[in-house]
Amino acid sequence: MEIREYHKATRCAHRGRLRRCREPLLGQCQYCARGFCARHGRIQDDGQEICITDRCERLRVDVEQHLIFKAAAKAFNQEQRCGQPDCPLPHSLICDRCSCRYCEDHLRQVIMTRPRGGELMTEAVAMCDHCRARLPLWSEE
Repeated sequence: MEIREYHKATRCAHRGRLRRCREPLLGQCQYCARGFCARHGRIQDDGQEICITDRCERLRVDVEQHLIFKAAAKAFNQEQRCGQPDCPLPHSLICDRCSCRYCEDHLRQVIMTRPRGGELMTEAVAMCDHCRARLPLWSEE
């Protein structure tokens, strides 16, 4: 029986117009999983590894904004209010994505196809307006 040795990539995976960058790896992007060198990405102070592609940068900004929104929604929920800013109604339903609570006006059912146990399953998911608005960015390839 032959034993194969697999080597981890050691060179940057980003491509220029004519050829691939061959600089040594600095990190691996947490969004696209491509390895990057010091010129094609950065490791942030909190340890996040993010390459310089436009999509990955948009995802990083989206996560920052989402965490701010979610903290505010949780604060509204502590007051028994809908998590949507400027909504005075009491909360009654929970978002399956962010786990915050919302009134019926700010929560919708979204039909999604997700992998479950090795198969693709279609299901209805309760989702707030904020999480629903984020879906197109996160489904980009």
